[in-house]
Amino acid sequence: MTRLAVFLLLALSPLGVLAGLNTDGLPAGAAAVVVVDFVAFRSSQLGKAVEQSASLNTGNNPLNKPMVEKLNFDGNKDLREIDVAVYPGADGKVAAKNPTAAILLRGKFDPSRINTFGKDNQVPAKTVGKHQAWEAGALAEKLFGEKPKDQTSEAYLIAYSSELVLVASPDFLATALASLEANEKNPLLPAVTARQFAAVPKGWLFIYGDATKIKTADTNGATDFTLSLGESPADLQLALSANFVTTEKAAIIRKQLHGLKAFASIGLMNDEGKSPDEKENMKLLSELVQKLRIGGDGRTVTLDLDYAAAKAAPAIVKAIEKAKQSAPAPASK
Repeated sequence: MTRLAVFLLLALSPLGVLAGLNTDGLPAGAAAVVVVDFVAFRSSQLGKAVEQSASLNTGNNPLNKPMVEKLNFDGNKDLREIDVAVYPGADGKVAAKNPTAAILLRGKFDPSRINTFGKDNQVPAKTVGKHQAWEAGALAEKLFGEKPKDQTSEAYLIAYSSELVLVASPDFLATALASLEANEKNPLLPAVTARQFAAVPKGWLFIYGDATKIKTADTNGATDFTLSLGESPADLQLALSANFVTTEKAAIIRKQLHGLKAFASIGLMNDEGKSPDEKENMKLLSELVQKLRIGGDGRTVTLDLDYAAAKAAPAIVKAIEKAKQSAPAPASK
């Protein structure tokens, strides 16, 4: 299920990888939640910089064309938000492989086109309530000509309405659909987490995780964590918070972070032998490091950053473009 979530993000996201916060309709009890608000991102300075980049703009994403032609869905403008929630199993822990999950796609959809496409292409399906649920991996394979790597029959897709598409694990599909039909407004996130997310009012990426319920998480003593990323009118904003098992552990982590910040600051001062481009990048990194605020008390550790979006946005886009250029070309089939 997590592989499918990644595949959806790759297909739909303006970064090709990668909100007021809205989790209405998702079942309560999630161990981890990721919300990506594409409307907020597109209106941000970083989003606009991505849009102006010929190599990153989703208009050049080959996965978008079949969606437009076959489903009447344009990922460039029709997708508003993706909500991904992962749930613990019967043992109270998130499964290491194919965890129970629900994904809500919010935007502008054409349910009749989606259902017709599934039927015409003989995609395996089943009826859940009054809805047709399509095997998501098979649907993706028919749509894009390939299926997500290592994809198995681990999720179903329901074109719920002209504004919502639901994707969920087979054994969780009925539960997720019931929550959506009831438009549940359960306290999906802890109150303190909701307040932390609200501190970034123009956020476009929100992540919450309960580390105690994740089997494979190496969290260095953290019990839960939140991350918010967005923009104020002038600044790129990052807010990270984590709670630890003891106050002593949290104090150690804060001390380590201060040490890493000091070490990075010293390292970035030495630009001898660097090219002008490298020196410019080091200067920006040095400014970012200096802007980092390490805080918290008791069992809580916080890390916050506010940095001029006008400077950060082009630098981030430039770094992504460079990484993309240096990435190995996909193997030919």
